[in-house]
Amino acid sequence: MAEERLKSALRKLFRQRQRVEQSHQQATEAGAGLDLSPRSPFDVVLDQRLKALEAQVDDLKGRVNGLVAAVVAAVVIQVVLSLFR
Repeated sequence: MAEERLKSALRKLFRQRQRVEQSHQQATEAGAGLDLSPRSPFDVVLDQRLKALEAQVDDLKGRVNGLVAAVVAAVVIQVVLSLFR
């Protein structure tokens, strides 16, 4: 009787350890070392606002790059025109 209980307890412990090792291995393989899922509605709203801000910054970068290209082109045109005077 005591042997059966001991064997049963050892089997249960072994199964639990296997499950823990498997879940740890799956998490490592999936790269889920950090849980980055939102924890609250505020986090979801904050994430959406940050994504919108990133999109606006990308748009602004494109506009600034366009202005820089226009200024450089104007300077090149002025230099070329001054050479032909």
